[in-house]
Amino acid sequence: MLKIIKRISRTFALIVVYIFCAYGYLNAKGFVFKDGTPVLSNTAQAKTEFSEKVSGDIQLSASQMRIEGKENSPLTMYAFSSMACSHCSDFHNYILPKIRKDFIDTGKLKYVFIHFPIDAVSMRAAKLSYCLPPEKYEDFISTLYKKKDWFYSGKKEVLNKYAKEFGMSEADIQKCDDDKKLTSDILLTFDNALKTFEIEGTPSFIVAGKDGKELIRGSRSYNDFKEYLNERLSGEK
Repeated sequence: MLKIIKRISRTFALIVVYIFCAYGYLNAKGFVFKDGTPVLSNTAQAKTEFSEKVSGDIQLSASQMRIEGKENSPLTMYAFSSMACSHCSDFHNYILPKIRKDFIDTGKLKYVFIHFPIDAVSMRAAKLSYCLPPEKYEDFISTLYKKKDWFYSGKKEVLNKYAKEFGMSEADIQKCDDDKKLTSDILLTFDNALKTFEIEGTPSFIVAGKDGKELIRGSRSYNDFKEYLNERLSGEK
């Protein structure tokens, strides 16, 4: 009987470990869980239409406002991203630089990166990025997207190491971790995106202009973004 109980316990433990690992893997791949079902947010599962009209205000606190580009740009792209999402990482590392060169640096587009954390680890990374001086924000985000050890290890010390490389002390990190207002701001933005725009996966993008707001679900190729942005810009003239 004792052997049977031990065997059942080991089997149960393996199931728990499998579920935990699977959940982490799916999150990293850009999945979110909706009603207990994993939903993939990428081009394969995106809606047929490239974009869809949406309405409502994007809720961002002053501490979350990180704008890249010229203030009078005719279009603004809001990128809802999780630091744990590999599709978000691919967009940030390979597609955003091209958008920056052709649209942001030329005054056609403002870009706002919005943290949409889908787990506790990416929430902590989001908070640390906002606690850094604004001029270090982009480089910190880029570093974390290139170095995934901080996420897969799940250890605070690994993420702390990167925060320290950008000038934060242990006291700075602890103060940031304890900042309940910042946590609340991020969660309010998350909740607003869910309820107002039905954003349920990462990455997702809202492009706003004089003709309104449009939502793009999932990452696309640079050429697709380029064609879409040029079409929107032609309507802004």
